[in-house]
Amino acid sequence: MIISCEKCDKKFEISDELIPDEGRLLQCGSCSYEWHYTPTKTIKLVNEIDQVSKAKKKTKKIKKKIIKENNEISMNQKTDSSEKKRVGFLSVIIVTIISLIALIIIADTFKVYIMSFIPNIDFYLSSLYESLRDIFLFFKDLIK
Repeated sequence: MIISCEKCDKKFEISDELIPDEGRLLQCGSCSYEWHYTPTKTIKLVNEIDQVSKAKKKTKKIKKKIIKENNEISMNQKTDSSEKKRVGFLSVIIVTIISLIALIIIADTFKVYIMSFIPNIDFYLSSLYESLRDIFLFFKDLIK
């Protein structure tokens, strides 16, 4: 059993066999305070432990309910997000094309500095411009 000093509140673990039912005189090993201890105080601790375990069980039940509710909400969101994925694919294509155009413009802006690393940068840039024109014409034909 765990007994705490009445004066300094230090806790000690003592075997149940060492304290009889009528109690006994104890002395704190930390502050040397002496008091008479009766085992009835342990009953209060057991009751408190029972209350704590009941509270833990209640919180577990509440957590399970919350998890179930979250799962239901996430299932509802998954059905709603399937519609967004169709739009998401188109937006990914648009973002990729815009990023490619931005990369080509940046490479064209700094082509003098890039020439030391990539000697044929003019050839690559002209090929990329032609690819962009082809993509533009492709979309123009799709619209017609």
